[in-house]
Amino acid sequence: MNVKHNLALRMGKLTLAILKLFNKNGTALPGKVALTIDNSFLDVINKSCDRIILITGTNGKTTTNNIINHIISDYNVLSNLRGANMPQGIASTYVRNTQKSYDYGVFEVDEGSLDYISSFLKPDYIILTNFFRDQLDRYGEIEGIINEVLEDIKLLPEATLIINCDDPYVNQFRNKLDNEVIGFGVDIKSESAENYLNLKKCPLCGRKLTYTNYYYGHLGTYECQECGFNNNKKEYSVISAVENDSSQTITIKHDNNEYVIEYPYVGLYNAYNLCGAFALSDELNFNLDKSIEKIESFTFSIGRMEEFNYKNKIVKVILTKNPVGLGQVTDIISNDDRKKSILHILNDNPADGRDISWIWDATTKIDNDDSVINYYCSGIRAEDIALKKKYDDVDVEKIHIDDNMYSCIDTAIEDDVEIVYVLPTYTAVFDTRDYISKIVNR
Repeated sequence: MNVKHNLALRMGKLTLAILKLFNKNGTALPGKVALTIDNSFLDVINKSCDRIILITGTNGKTTTNNIINHIISDYNVLSNLRGANMPQGIASTYVRNTQKSYDYGVFEVDEGSLDYISSFLKPDYIILTNFFRDQLDRYGEIEGIINEVLEDIKLLPEATLIINCDDPYVNQFRNKLDNEVIGFGVDIKSESAENYLNLKKCPLCGRKLTYTNYYYGHLGTYECQECGFNNNKKEYSVISAVENDSSQTITIKHDNNEYVIEYPYVGLYNAYNLCGAFALSDELNFNLDKSIEKIESFTFSIGRMEEFNYKNKIVKVILTKNPVGLGQVTDIISNDDRKKSILHILNDNPADGRDISWIWDATTKIDNDDSVINYYCSGIRAEDIALKKKYDDVDVEKIHIDDNMYSCIDTAIEDDVEIVYVLPTYTAVFDTRDYISKIVNR
């Protein structure tokens, strides 16, 4: 450890200690201080971890990271579990948990930061979840960020890729890179017939891409009649996902073997996250029976479908930050017939994306609107989400605007309902779940 790195680590730890005095989490600032002093600070993580796994893509990074950490919890792991996925967040993770060596380094990585982070952290595996439009003011159109990630991975030929084949944007990497590739996805007949993002061109040849099955967004079963690009090859496939009240029975097929997993959360996007994590555990030669036991006891934290019990009702916090994610959450709520209230907390801080036009690209209309007692709208852009609900034909008497999210939470969780869904954007999610946690524990 050289003098500059030692100074950076000490100043990072001092920053973390000061933040703790003010009850701040310090997920990014300590690392930012360390990187300012030593711009190669991340190099020590690469040297300290026996194996490094990076998870990138638009949606599902944090959940996949948390599932993997739960599977390998018997090992010594360094990981950014709270979702701080930029360089300063990963540096803060090391400042917070400094050790000489780790069995695994598992990190979710912001797709726009992969070039910088992977210049220091040399991954053994990269999991690619999906690519959707997200934070247009920061990333621009989707093709731009996809090309950036592609060029980044070209510099990492030794990394094995575990990719979501049902996303054509991701699956094209199999054809354009020399890395070893393991594919995962879903093989279930879907009732959906809508591809709202209208991805119709083959990412390899630009000709027509024909879908025979849609799951959500542009994920589905597809083939290009011109060049033959398709997603027929998947080493790991979800062949059944049967939802129960608040869980689902998922069957994953691999090498003609079928693995049944009682997964404690609903939603097809959760099945994708689970399948990617399961594929990694098998590729790491873990005992699959033990991995399944771990998965079945997995619980979400930090606002990703995290549940709290309060006065004989459930308060469920679900991060929503882009059109596809919000659409998937809307599906979950629409399939829940319990008496409920919904609280949207919409911010437009830089980490959320200044451009909130994405809410107009999302499906937010709840099918079983009669079961919804109140729609609460809060956050910096409370009025914008309220307007969206009005255009969803929600009775205006059900819509309540309060830009103070704390008082809005106080009101919403006292409703006479069975469940309250709280849907914050990124910069609100930690404060939201911490505030609700205090309420339910006081």
